Amino acid sequence: MRSRLKFTLLLFLLLLILLSPISISGDNLKPSLSFNRNGTFKIVQFTDLHCGPVLDRATSKLMRKVIEKEKPNLVILTGDIIDKKCKKEKDIRDTIEAIALIMEKKKIPWCIIFGNHDDEKEIMSKEEMMNLYMSYSHNISSPGPRDIAGVGNYNLLVKSSKTNKVIFNIYLLDSGTYAPKEIGGYSWVDFSQIQWYRKVSEELRKEHKNPLPSLMFIHIPLPEFKELWNRGKAKGNKNKIECPAKINSGLFASLLEMKDVKGVFAGHDHINDYVGDYYGIKLGYCPATGYKGYGLQNYARGARVFLIREASPEKFETWIVRD
Repeated sequence: MRSRLKFTLLLFLLLLILLSPISISGDNLKPSLSFNRNGTFKIVQFTDLHCGPVLDRATSKLMRKVIEKEKPNLVILTGDIIDKKCKKEKDIRDTIEAIALIMEKKKIPWCIIFGNHDDEKEIMSKEEMMNLYMSYSHNISSPGPRDIAGVGNYNLLVKSSKTNKVIFNIYLLDSGTYAPKEIGGYSWVDFSQIQWYRKVSEELRKEHKNPLPSLMFIHIPLPEFKELWNRGKAKGNKNKIECPAKINSGLFASLLEMKDVKGVFAGHDHINDYVGDYYGIKLGYCPATGYKGYGLQNYARGARVFLIREASPEKFETWIVRD
């Protein structure tokens, strides 16, 4: 009788897992990603929360509003999640806890990359903060390889709704903090990171016989964003001069060569939100989500949404949701 009860319970749990839209990875019981049964996959990008020493009510309300409206399969926080307003370790832990619970309570997979402000007080290292983020059940971030620049260089695979076949990919890169004083300005994507991207891209191409359609998320925009705007090819708002690195390390050239990335999206410049096609790759901003960073009086905070369809994953739709 007892063994029959155990078998029934196990069968029930197995059915729950199989019927759930979020599958569970066997290695660490973290959620894996797949398209919905209707053949869609939706991403919400939040950026530049600039929280600390607590999560402010206005930012929290906006995040919850967007999640409730869009019902994403994945939430990505693209850097400057906290800043120097966190003056001690408890501030960092409490703020990250408050942010994490927004996604955790909804059981939504989420991940992060770092910006130039996240570790500026040097209270906790990026490695320590990444471990803290990853301690949450639905966080699927990764510190990435230790032998390349930055913390949080990784990719996420998205499976078909019908099979275990991977049909879409998401790259996340640590765009660094600040350049050496003799150069000034912001950091650039290091050559070791570009080599890593090319290696992963090539491995995926060999496995899937073609370049695997992908999106890429970074914090600091690429220098090519400026050129896109200057050519008059972007739609949206430019309310400040772009602040990419002064040095172009060649990531965009590699994207063109590898032919898998269909769009690169950044934060950093809070009051820019334009997007446009640059040699076949969309470049775009997410406006700042947080109310504790700089902004404009009549410029609403927001988030960027992405909709990918299983039938044509090489194409995507994107729009902004504002407060």
